[in-house]
Amino acid sequence: MNFHSKSIGDKLLDNLAQATKVQIASAFFCPNDTLLNALKAVPRLELIVSEEFTINDPYKLEQLNKADVRSIPPDHTDGKLHAKVFIVTLRDASQWVLLGSANLTQQGLFTNQEACIDLRSASTAEESIICEIRRWFHDLFAKARHPDLAEAKAIFDQRSRYRLEPRPSTPAATQPEYWALKTTSGGADAEEHWPHFLSEGMVAIGWEELDVDDPSKLDDSQLRAALKKILDPEKPGSVDFAVRTIRNFTNLPNGSIVVVCRGLVPKQVKPVHIYAFARVTRPFWAGPMNGTQWRFKRDAVIQPIGTSLPAATFAKAVQKESFRQTMHRISADTVQRLADELGVPVEV
Repeated sequence: MNFHSKSIGDKLLDNLAQATKVQIASAFFCPNDTLLNALKAVPRLELIVSEEFTINDPYKLEQLNKADVRSIPPDHTDGKLHAKVFIVTLRDASQWVLLGSANLTQQGLFTNQEACIDLRSASTAEESIICEIRRWFHDLFAKARHPDLAEAKAIFDQRSRYRLEPRPSTPAATQPEYWALKTTSGGADAEEHWPHFLSEGMVAIGWEELDVDDPSKLDDSQLRAALKKILDPEKPGSVDFAVRTIRNFTNLPNGSIVVVCRGLVPKQVKPVHIYAFARVTRPFWAGPMNGTQWRFKRDAVIQPIGTSLPAATFAKAVQKESFRQTMHRISADTVQRLADELGVPVEV
């Protein structure tokens, strides 16, 4: 076992040049050209990264067209990927393993102050540890999924918008409102819509099969009639809930702040994931009907957060024991309490 705090990238490059197979789990992926070319030259490469594509470069991932690339969403059941593990099988069938604080980035491997150790299978004492690391990687690889690189590129291209588009310098014509918005569809087959929010620079709500482009032009009876065509007749309350939610969403004043998050049920043990703070910037619009993506949208400046809070902490901050509906009205103080618990400023 050796400790490394200098020339970590050079040591990795030396071993990649002798590799027949490489397995990497790295939260962040943004290598320089030298390292990217070394990875492309590896005969067999298995790579797992986090789906934090505001940081990770999907254009460089796309160049690894012979590799098996997988990804872990930041709200994964087992938590977000934060590991940095490199398993290199060499030509003599021995293995060299590097693990520590260095991500697969130019900064992590070549410029930051990092701390790593390496292990070699040639050492009897280290061989059993390497076997455990390989099992860990195999289990993680099985849980990971193939990333949608087209969507990832859209997210990557949107990544700096909230810093480049400042808050309005003059007061809005109407007072902003404050809301928390869930990102998942209901039911056992709940679909996650956050990647669409981030890639398109918007927030959205569901009822994607509703054949209405502008609900504001319908009165409540007309909107109810349209909703009854698509909602479960065994759940009559769902129509009134949908009308309220659509009205609240379409009437949001520009400048309103939305906390994009997962839901909360009473006595929940699982942490609540906070995806982002968002500031609504433009009027309501409806996307095309495709039966999957949420189509009722508001353009927004999005500040990605990507951190979970303990359920009790979230409940105390939002002063609610349950958060099951799509939208919940909150206050400016609630947004600030969440920001304080997360340890981040509200920058939108």
